[in-house]
Amino acid sequence: MGHRTLSLKLVLRALFLDGDAYAELRDDDNPFVEGLFLIVIIGVVTAMLALIGQLLAWASTPNLNEIKEIVLQNLQHMSWWSFMAGNPAALAQFQQWYERGWQVFPVFFGASSPTTAALNIVTWPVGMLLSWLVYGVLAHVFARLLRGTGSLGQTLGVTALATTPLLLRGLHFVPFLVLGGVLNTWQLICRYKALRTTHNLTWGRAFWATLLPFLVYLLLWVVLGVVASAIIGAMTAGR
Repeated sequence: MGHRTLSLKLVLRALFLDGDAYAELRDDDNPFVEGLFLIVIIGVVTAMLALIGQLLAWASTPNLNEIKEIVLQNLQHMSWWSFMAGNPAALAQFQQWYERGWQVFPVFFGASSPTTAALNIVTWPVGMLLSWLVYGVLAHVFARLLRGTGSLGQTLGVTALATTPLLLRGLHFVPFLVLGGVLNTWQLICRYKALRTTHNLTWGRAFWATLLPFLVYLLLWVVLGVVASAIIGAMTAGR
């Protein structure tokens, strides 16, 4: 069994852009396995912290059904309600949309959802694994095209280590704390540091190796949008 390179100390060093931390994982006997383990741990830990936060928010939030009834009672005291109540069809339609609105809007505006948070213990690690693999492979291809020297396993290992800023996503446990944009930027800088260290690239080539995978994402979405528009157009024209 090979030496275990991954540690909390290494993760913290990578989080604060220590190039030697990425070099240590690059030189591990199996950086891919280390990276895979780290991605799963980050996904599970952050999802569990989010679940705790959602449970605390749910426990401290007034019952939404009671709020819904209070709002409805106040609506019924408005002058327009008597006119609508005299029209059974209009009243039925209002009740339908009112119920549907209370199913959608609380979640849309950030209402606590412990069930969704519990499912994230599975969906977050899976989503992170897919994102890591796709980005890592694309970044490796571009890094090698730009004369990088690292292997695919090394690239995947260090790009997994570059996801360490996502650990701070667990701070959503703290009410009203929003870190989305900061985390994305921080992770991008970590990816740049990881690719430059692993592939021995100049700063300019490392910059493009870091960003070009996102250009592929953009082109893919444009192609999918064009195809979807074409299909919808063909279906509409055939009617």
